[in-house]
Amino acid sequence: MRVLVVSDGDAIAATVETALHDRPDVQVTTGRPHALRRLLDEGDPTVVVLAATTARAVAALAGIVGMLRVPPVVLLVEEPAAAWTAMARRAGVRAVLGLDAGPDQISAAVAAATAGLLTLHPDALRARVASSRSVPVEEDRALTVRQHEILEMMAGGLSNRVIAARLGISAYTVKFHVAAILDKLGAATRTEAVTLGVRNGLISL
Repeated sequence: MRVLVVSDGDAIAATVETALHDRPDVQVTTGRPHALRRLLDEGDPTVVVLAATTARAVAALAGIVGMLRVPPVVLLVEEPAAAWTAMARRAGVRAVLGLDAGPDQISAAVAAATAGLLTLHPDALRARVASSRSVPVEEDRALTVRQHEILEMMAGGLSNRVIAARLGISAYTVKFHVAAILDKLGAATRTEAVTLGVRNGLISL
């Protein structure tokens, strides 16, 4: 496993390396947030750990939105609730922790991200729940986790081909999910589905 640690300083890089030092299969490289896109192009990491101020993290993530292949990102910031956005998810963020996260938490988040799971700081989770609390959704019409993820990518203007490459699934499977999303939201087009998703608090732009 190739872990790219992108941070504002050396202290957090050392913390991450400490978290992963017991795994002989892990190779850690480091870099700075402003060089994230170049580091992804050159290194092809398995997972990225991005630790920075919220503003620098957001700027770094904005620079990689739209890349054909983005590895899962573990984000460490001082404001987890502010960092868990639709743009961050489109940039590959699969975990949001506080900057004070310990080695065990970081190690667990890296393992979960590479397994395709989400890890959220309680503040980020509470913010997400609060944003959708007032939106009643019939259980049989609710989007699955994968459909929700694809709807967010649709909101980012990604084509079925790019979504398929990003998620590691076939374009046919993406087409199936898009059709299900349109059906569940009662939308006739992708644009209408995105509009309804925003209106119902399912996604944010």
